[in-house]
Amino acid sequence: MRDVLFLAWRYLAHNRVKTAVLVGSIMLIVYLPVALRVLVRQSAAELTARAEATPLLIGAKGSPLELALSSLYFESDTPELTTYAEAERIADTGLAQAIPLYVRFKVRSQPIVGTSLEYFNVRNLRFAEGRAMAMLGECVLGARAAEALDVSVGGTVVSSPESVFDIAGVYPLKMQVVGVLDRSYTADDVAVFVDLKTAWIVQGLVHGHQDMAAPEAASGVLSREGDNIVANASVVQFTEITP
Repeated sequence: MRDVLFLAWRYLAHNRVKTAVLVGSIMLIVYLPVALRVLVRQSAAELTARAEATPLLIGAKGSPLELALSSLYFESDTPELTTYAEAERIADTGLAQAIPLYVRFKVRSQPIVGTSLEYFNVRNLRFAEGRAMAMLGECVLGARAAEALDVSVGGTVVSSPESVFDIAGVYPLKMQVVGVLDRSYTADDVAVFVDLKTAWIVQGLVHGHQDMAAPEAASGVLSREGDNIVANASVVQFTEITP
């Protein structure tokens, strides 16, 4: 018996590479299915937990799957839109607290989520730095969004146009970063949160006018005669909300 074990040991010692490959293959066969099962269970638990923490989703008639993916994970195409009056009607019943969500636009690849301040409380989101948005044009970044955009409090981000050829359509909006959230290991980490009205501005429902008499507007002035100022046909790269 000792001779057999000695020969086996000498064989393994002589063929180290072959032995290592064989042992590694056996370990993969045994442990890979177990590891995959653990990962699948963990992913399913995280997805289910976020869904279970959301009592009810209400949207326009359409695909329930798109509504769930868009509202919970900010992943799907934009479902059919409903009106803000619907959220007000639900709130007026006194049976539930309506938290609006408008998920359509992006900052590069990070989704812009138009919502209310109550969303942070419902999702138990905490601030790593800064504060919540309080004025139009302000935004709060999730932890991964801040890393991906390489921006912190005091910086700015610009919304991405839906189409580079749609000059008269949705126009980029420059937004001030006022807060960054703690990592929550959920879809909220990748989001750029704005007030619902700011999301409407990104959509183009609201517009403003530049004060051409201001010094920073000099590049857009064609002629000036007394109080009469004629602007040129230049196109700015983005809009910005100023006090």
